[in-house]
Amino acid sequence: MNDLMSVGLHRLWKDRLISKLNPFSGMKHLDVAGGTGDVAFRVLERVKSVGHRAMQGTLTETEEGTHIYVCDINPNMLNVGKKRAAERGYSEEHCLSWIQGDAEALSFEDGSMDGYTIAFGIRNVTHIEKALSEAYRVLKQGGRFLCLELSHVDVPIFKEM
Repeated sequence: MNDLMSVGLHRLWKDRLISKLNPFSGMKHLDVAGGTGDVAFRVLERVKSVGHRAMQGTLTETEEGTHIYVCDINPNMLNVGKKRAAERGYSEEHCLSWIQGDAEALSFEDGSMDGYTIAFGIRNVTHIEKALSEAYRVLKQGGRFLCLELSHVDVPIFKEM
């Protein structure tokens, strides 16, 4: 669906999202509506790449303490993500957790996350203000919130095309 709606650009946008997130070793990150794992895998790959450069290829210390929580209301999407994670060699023991949950009522402690992302998912939330309040609640002070979403843009020149 994202391929169709974004004409394939969503991959570049997700890469930019990760760049802005600036993941780091030891990070606790929550990806909401992220069942397929696209954003979570990018976060882990970024942490690994930074670790390779900083530690000349040693990953154990880089990954130590890093944990990505993928939260989605749809168990089928989480199953897709788990399968993709296994194909990439990631496991729950590794640094990923797959949690069925609602963006409007998260099961995480206050101030427990360094980062929160929601990519192409906020449009499916019934009460966006509740989801935003939950994001604020679970983020640590100084934590990063990033939302990636498609929206209607009114650009007159496009009307002529």
